[in-house]
Amino acid sequence: MKFALVYQYDPTTDGPTEAEIPEWVSVDQQIKDAGVYVYAEGFHAVGAGRTLTRRDGEVVVEDGVAARSGPVVAGFIVVDVADMDAALAWAEKVPTARYGSVDVRPVVEWNG
Repeated sequence: MKFALVYQYDPTTDGPTEAEIPEWVSVDQQIKDAGVYVYAEGFHAVGAGRTLTRRDGEVVVEDGVAARSGPVVAGFIVVDVADMDAALAWAEKVPTARYGSVDVRPVVEWNG
């Protein structure tokens, strides 16, 4: 079963450091070595993105992302594991869990 490990943190209070890069490389390799890696991506800072809304036919595009304060999604890792407990065990290894959080979400798999 596939799960997305969606990691986020509040950039106004804390965030990643250069010192955690080796830890990220290690976790990435552990996931790949275990044969559960599906896909992963990290995101640039929120200021690099745009937010689009469409209400009553009006489209508005704003610089940055909608969450101007509070936690922002920094990236995700998709793993293919037996169950939620196995996914949670991998989520625990994500460095962002120390200063942010990791949502563990089952991935909808469309058959057809």
